[in-house]
Amino acid sequence: MSSGPDPFFLLVAVVLSLPIAIAVCLRAPVMVTIGFITILCIFSSSTWGQLQEENTIYARGTGIFAFSLLNLLLWTAAAAILIRANTPRRIIKTQGLKLQSPFPLFLAAFSFMLLGHLVLGLMSGVEAMAIFGYNGVINVLNMTLFALLILSTINSEQHRRQFLLLLLGLAALRAGFGLVRYQFLGGDTANPYQNFEKLDLKLVYFDIADNYIAALAAFCIAWLLLMPGVRMSLHKRALLLGLFAIEVATVALSFRRSSLVGLSLMFAVLLWQLPWQRRILCGGVGIAALMIGATTLMRERLQFNTPRTGFLSSLLYDVGPARATEVSRFYELEAAAKSLDGQWLFGLGSWGTFYGNEDALDYHFGKFDFVHSGFGHLILKSGLVGLLMFLALLAACIVHYFRYRSALRGNSALLADMSMAGLLFWSPTLLIGTPIIEFRSMLLIGMTLAMVYLHPLIVRSPNRYLTQPYAAA
Repeated sequence: MSSGPDPFFLLVAVVLSLPIAIAVCLRAPVMVTIGFITILCIFSSSTWGQLQEENTIYARGTGIFAFSLLNLLLWTAAAAILIRANTPRRIIKTQGLKLQSPFPLFLAAFSFMLLGHLVLGLMSGVEAMAIFGYNGVINVLNMTLFALLILSTINSEQHRRQFLLLLLGLAALRAGFGLVRYQFLGGDTANPYQNFEKLDLKLVYFDIADNYIAALAAFCIAWLLLMPGVRMSLHKRALLLGLFAIEVATVALSFRRSSLVGLSLMFAVLLWQLPWQRRILCGGVGIAALMIGATTLMRERLQFNTPRTGFLSSLLYDVGPARATEVSRFYELEAAAKSLDGQWLFGLGSWGTFYGNEDALDYHFGKFDFVHSGFGHLILKSGLVGLLMFLALLAACIVHYFRYRSALRGNSALLADMSMAGLLFWSPTLLIGTPIIEFRSMLLIGMTLAMVYLHPLIVRSPNRYLTQPYAAA
């Protein structure tokens, strides 16, 4: 029987390779960013629902280094940003004004918060690895770092075009793989409905992040097809229509209620940005697509309706009809709120846990260090202070969008709209999901927030923009 690799020699190898990794990040920062985006789009992170839990690429290295190798690479890339630019700030120059993205400020704030958790935790006898564990708030820091990495590398029109084409290409590959597996191979193996509740329900992707990638690509395609000034040949439009259908089908056949709600909210952004003449067409297409998706969802989920569970429980159950959302999820949040016990301002710390009825919370499998609400999780771990910091970052990006969207054209306008649409997609998951503890989801949220700042010099000249049509590469 062969033994595993010696952790000491692995640690030495990592330390010796650190200068090489920093050199790569310094010499080819764009390739590092592209590599991260490719991994985020191609590899799933969800293991919930699998009969035999697999070690995903996002967990590689956690058994030896406490943090995943991808996380260590992200921190290495962040260090390279500091070395390359002396400061992680991303400055966007406008006419008579300099706009700084909020990420450096919030990176400092989140880092200070984690430092406070570390000091208090160590004083209380908590191990450092428990304080910096992924079920804490470390991924908020990772989200901010990834946003800075994107802003420091995607800084030209060529980069923006390559970024969009990369997203569309990877989303098409991921959707195609998922639909083929759904049709011929039984769908996603991470399927709690089928594996735990023995329900005859296939899924394309259970992971919300996979649904987001498909929804983001669908939004991008719809924007290119409907926005005035985007000129392309008939065969390209036909190809994009086919890709649009594939991406929407990926979301619809994944049967995640938060994904369908998020997709609906995304297209509200497109409807708002279109000239009024095209809003009718966009609204009709969007309503038709959403009706197809909603009908498919209801047909599949309502087949498990029973007199005991009723209509709402069958439509919104967590894992199966026996676990109704309006009971288990709300009780979970109530138990977490009671566990705060007056510590609402700063929370229980990154290592904090809540307590409740273990029978009602059996889907936690005895681990009560997270809740099914991104905002609720932030309150549990970092209190109202941590939640308000996170909301302030979201608000800063939204304010930037509303202030400068009218001055953006071409790919910059598309990226800004994708950013706001993506933020709306994530809103239901932040309310009732677990994105804060998921490395992949938080990096995708960081990418979403960064996209609104991926624009060049803004020159406010009404004469210039009154006649310039929308354009996209």
